[in-house]
Amino acid sequence: MSNNFSRRGFLTAAGAVSVGGLLAACSGSGPSDGGGDGGGDGSDAAIRWWDHFGGFQDLHKEWATTQTEALGHPVEYTYNQVSQAAEALQLAQQASQLPDVYSNVLGLPLSALVEAGWLAEIPFSDDAKAALPEGSFVEGITMLDGKVYGMPLLSDRQYWCCTWFNTDIQEQVGFEGPTDYDGLLAALRSIADLGDAEIFPMTLALGDAGRMRDQVNDLAQYGGFPGYNGQRYDTGAFNWDHDSYVNAIELLKEINDNGWLIPGTNQFAVPDARSTWAAGSIGFFFDGPWSPGGVRNLVEEFVPLMGTSGILTPNGEPRQGYRGAPSPVWFMAKNSPNPDIATQLLESFTTEDYLLKMTAAMDQPPLNLDIVAEADVTEPYKYLIDDFTKVVYRAPEAVVRKPEVSAALGNYIPVDPHLGSIIQGYLAGEVSDLRGDLAELNGKFEQMIDDAVEKANADGSDISRADWEFPDWTPGQDYTY
Repeated sequence: MSNNFSRRGFLTAAGAVSVGGLLAACSGSGPSDGGGDGGGDGSDAAIRWWDHFGGFQDLHKEWATTQTEALGHPVEYTYNQVSQAAEALQLAQQASQLPDVYSNVLGLPLSALVEAGWLAEIPFSDDAKAALPEGSFVEGITMLDGKVYGMPLLSDRQYWCCTWFNTDIQEQVGFEGPTDYDGLLAALRSIADLGDAEIFPMTLALGDAGRMRDQVNDLAQYGGFPGYNGQRYDTGAFNWDHDSYVNAIELLKEINDNGWLIPGTNQFAVPDARSTWAAGSIGFFFDGPWSPGGVRNLVEEFVPLMGTSGILTPNGEPRQGYRGAPSPVWFMAKNSPNPDIATQLLESFTTEDYLLKMTAAMDQPPLNLDIVAEADVTEPYKYLIDDFTKVVYRAPEAVVRKPEVSAALGNYIPVDPHLGSIIQGYLAGEVSDLRGDLAELNGKFEQMIDDAVEKANADGSDISRADWEFPDWTPGQDYTY
């Protein structure tokens, strides 16, 4: 994957356009006459399957061949790099040529996608539903009015800012896998003190503002921020200037200012940073749990040298993080000429054979984390999955408590520049008042939601800002409604 179908990432890429406006612009002439939600037209056309999961490429090529034989119908698989996948889907929708099955790189509200004609209902069999963990399908997230429109398959219990390190360099220098900010800084300093011009302490995907935003969101949450993406769970208010955000960004600033990032890091997108790290001469890299899968597709021989100590907390505090209900991973296009066969392809993803192979790819962790114990994965990957089961709790979500909130989500106009842009500017010396710029974000995001609520209510909804408030939220516990 290597980007967890981030809604925030897509909105940033979309620029200052509302979700509703974007979808309308991408709707083209609507679904083709040959398609629909039900029977299809009996076409012999191949089932087209697109995704953006880099670590699953080999598996999915093989699975397409396997399912072609099992279904008695051709299945054509296409991988799109995450940075290009959203645009590819937009262009396909404009031409009424969406693939039959595609991954959720858009990350937009389910209701908006359904209303704009992107999705068909997926008529899963009872057996397929039963193969997934209880509670996998959630109204407002993967279902609307009890109908399934999105298939969850990847774990909601994870964090994305894993501290990965080169164990070869670790052995040479002698540092412990860091668990706090000072520990990381000490390890980086020890690498720099080697004085070896061919070895560098660290790299980041600093050229990818979305990735930097997501990683600092994680660092801030595990550093004590009582919410996510700048928004507090308890009050629903935005608090980007919270100390946890400032501290996380200052950590990156210190690393940068000490000259511990390999030259060129400020321009690196994720594939650049990951492949540069996997070349073997860099100590540390922040990446998601999917890093081994991504690295294996780039430099397979480096995978055994990958070590991790999980996510940092400022002073080694116990880790506590939060994620929402399982997001949809797979969709079926409304204009699929063969929805029955497309559904069978989707149901094949619930089989033990597929799930074990998917887990062995070491990309995104599976929805049922227990599968990892049975799969052929590395010890660092097992360590992360075990950590997720212990430290990641279910977050409260306005759209789960009140699905009507999705009407407002569909009206969001992205804030730009966002957190990732501020991080880039601060490290480059172009932002001088970090806390002040973060405080300005609060008002911009508050206005974004206020405007979205006002528009939704003008269209007949009954939503208020109180829908984002969870005063009964308790840290360190799964939220229950």
